[in-house]
Amino acid sequence: MTEKVVGAGGRIERAVLAQLKQLEKLHPGATLLVACSGGADSLALAAALARLAPTRTFQLVAATVDHGWRPESAAQARRVQKTLTELGYRQVALLELSRQESGGGKEGAARKGRYRALAAEASRYGKLGSEVFIVLGHTRDDQAETVLLGLTRGSGTRAIAGMRSWGGDEKSSEPGMYGTKSGKQAGYLRPLLELPRQDTVAACQEWALPYIDDPSNYPDGPVKAADGSPLRRAALRHQGLPALEKALGMDPRPALARTAALLQADLDALDTLAGSWFEQARREDPAGVTLETSQLLSQPAAIRKRVWRLAALTAGARASDLRKVQLDAIDFLATARRGTGPIQLPGKVSCTRVAGSYELHFRMPPTG
Repeated sequence: MTEKVVGAGGRIERAVLAQLKQLEKLHPGATLLVACSGGADSLALAAALARLAPTRTFQLVAATVDHGWRPESAAQARRVQKTLTELGYRQVALLELSRQESGGGKEGAARKGRYRALAAEASRYGKLGSEVFIVLGHTRDDQAETVLLGLTRGSGTRAIAGMRSWGGDEKSSEPGMYGTKSGKQAGYLRPLLELPRQDTVAACQEWALPYIDDPSNYPDGPVKAADGSPLRRAALRHQGLPALEKALGMDPRPALARTAALLQADLDALDTLAGSWFEQARREDPAGVTLETSQLLSQPAAIRKRVWRLAALTAGARASDLRKVQLDAIDFLATARRGTGPIQLPGKVSCTRVAGSYELHFRMPPTG
C-alpha cells in the first residue's frame, strides 16, 4: 500500500510562491504562460498558480499541447482546456503539433516541437524572458531522469547539469552565463524542480483535480521510438530507476538532482570566465563575429570551446543543434592552425580562419 503524502499541496504552493516573489522583484507585471499537459505535475502547478498569482502582479494564461500521438489526444486536450478554465484561467490556448513536429513518437522531435509552439504562443504577450515567462511543471524526478539520460548519451556538463528552476535570473546578466547567450533556459520557470513527483500526485488528490495518467509515459504504452522500442524517458522512469533503486537500496533521485545543482554552479563559473575571454577576444565585425585568438589559445580547452560556442551562438547558430564534434573542429582549426575552414555549424553559420593570422570569423551567408 502506498503511503499517503501529507501536506503536499502546501509544499507545492510554497515553492510556487517563492519563485513568484523572486520574479516579482525583477519583472513585475509579467505574463505567465502555464504549460499544462493535464498530468499531475503540470496540473498541480497550474492550480497553485491560479490560487497565488491573483495576489501578485502577474497576468496568468495557459496553454496545452496536442501532440496528435493518439486518436483520443485531441479530446484529452479539450478536457485540459475545460479543467484550466474551471480553475480560473480566462485564456487557454490549444496548440496542435504537426506530424513532423511530433516526430511520429520520437521524444526529441516532440520536445522541440512543443517548446517551439509554447515560445510562439508566448511571443503574443511580449518578449520571452522579460515580459512573458513560460512556467513548466518539471519535478526533481524529471531532473534525475535528465541527468541519467545525459550520462547515457555521453553528454558534457551542460546536459548533465540538467534543468534550472529559472534560467533568466539576475545572475544570467553576467557575460557568457548559460541562458543569456544560448537563450535555451532564459524565460522558463520551473518552481517544482526541487520537489518529488509524489507531491504533485498527492496535491492533485488533495485538491480533487482530475489529472491524466497518460499511457504514452509508460514503456508498454501506445507511443514508441522509431525502432519500436519504448521511449527512453519512459523506460528509464518505470524500469531503469526502479532497478537502480533496488540495486542500491536507496532512492537515487535526490542525489542525481544534487549532482545537477553542483554542476550548474561549476558551469556558471566556467561560463563567466569564458564570457570574459569572449569579450576580450572579440573584434568589431558588422558581418558576424570575429575573434582574435592569440591570447585565448593559452587557456584550457574547457574555456576555449565555450568561447567558440558563444561566438557561434552570437553569430546565429542554433544552440539545440550545436554539437561537441563541431566545437572540437573549431578548436583544432584554431590551435593546430591547419587549414582555414569553413566549418559548417547549425543555423547556416560557418567558421573560417584567416590564413596567416589568429582570427576566426563566425558568419551567416549574406541574404538577398
